[in-house]
Amino acid sequence: MPEIKAFRGWRYNKEKNKDLAKVYAPPYDVISKKQQEALYQKNPFNVIRLELGKETPSDNAKNNKYIRAGRILSDWQSSEVLSQEESPALYVHLQDYVEEGKKKSRLGFIAAMKINEKETLKHENTLASPKKDRMALLKEVKTNLSPIFGLFEDPQALINRELKGALRRTPEIDVTTDGVRHRIYLETDPSVILKIKNAMRSKPMFIADGHHRFEVACQYKNWSLSKNKTAAPEASYRYVMTYFADCLNNPFKIFPTHRLVKAPKGMKDPLGALAGLGKLEKVKNLAVVLKALEKYRQDTPKKEYNFGVYTKKDGFYIFTLDSKLARRVKQNPVDSLDVAVLHSALISPVYKIHVIAKSEAIDFTRSAEEAKAKVDAGTFSAAFFLRPTSLKEMLLASKKGLKMPQKSTYFYPKLLTGLVFHSLHD
Repeated sequence: MPEIKAFRGWRYNKEKNKDLAKVYAPPYDVISKKQQEALYQKNPFNVIRLELGKETPSDNAKNNKYIRAGRILSDWQSSEVLSQEESPALYVHLQDYVEEGKKKSRLGFIAAMKINEKETLKHENTLASPKKDRMALLKEVKTNLSPIFGLFEDPQALINRELKGALRRTPEIDVTTDGVRHRIYLETDPSVILKIKNAMRSKPMFIADGHHRFEVACQYKNWSLSKNKTAAPEASYRYVMTYFADCLNNPFKIFPTHRLVKAPKGMKDPLGALAGLGKLEKVKNLAVVLKALEKYRQDTPKKEYNFGVYTKKDGFYIFTLDSKLARRVKQNPVDSLDVAVLHSALISPVYKIHVIAKSEAIDFTRSAEEAKAKVDAGTFSAAFFLRPTSLKEMLLASKKGLKMPQKSTYFYPKLLTGLVFHSLHD
């Protein structure tokens, strides 16, 4: 049950930044090296310099990308590249986008959420390396640069009705990037903020995206409290900047994250290694694979598992797991997921990839075309294509306190980094 509050965010000063679309960036964990460089070139004040700084050969304990980010943020604040809100606000966020040829809009808001690890519902296991990276950055910038992505269920749509009042005003931010229009409206009316705050107290919060950032926020709070035993109950580091959206009254589609694997040493036939585990059906191309998976998602019984497979030598196939193996799958909200079965029935026993966090033999991508390209380039031996996890499946796993495999969900559209910053200095 989240406890939220309005806050005085820092935002890019429009007087100093005439084209705001050039200062924002996607979430750090979806940015490739090529995209990172492009964002650096896009604008000298692009948030990439804070969120995902460049490393140099001379980096050391006293001068590295984290320390530079803290210095840059301080410079931007003192030079008014960034300016702080005059009054505490909720940041009402409207996204317009096209999905499968249809225009859609998603309404949510950004607030500061009091950190409560026990009551925040999570669905994904996290990795040590990204948490170490984010903690090192947070200690230097002392600011939430991007929000956690949270979902709640509001059957009566009461909160959306309150949020829509802000849409009658002129947006503070109105930018379009990567085909998504982002608008930010300020809600500073104390009476409206109080209504939303009180309504949110009865809504369990599910993390859709940002598990690593949330766990790091918990670590940072504990680290800060260890240095200040008399910290005020409202100290800003007891909170984490969070985006909230009503998943019952907004469009939500989860996209799959496809898998790329390297065959173990000595395996000459990555496709043939699947023999005996199921049926392989040759198909013409990637489009046929994706269309078939979409159909299977809607039409097949729960205990049938279908995946697309591609190798450079053999081309595209639909793989259907043997019915005897399918019947052995534990029918709980996590073990029965397509992504879990792919790992337990194929990737782990066949390709000997048992611990994802410690393996360089596996990679992930939302782009099916990118997966094919990496196999064609010889970087990986085979690509596996999945149908997506549903929102219902994700919520059920979260409610049961179960953790799905890494990279089980990909929510679209993503949130932009840099729309608003939440300072943790007090």
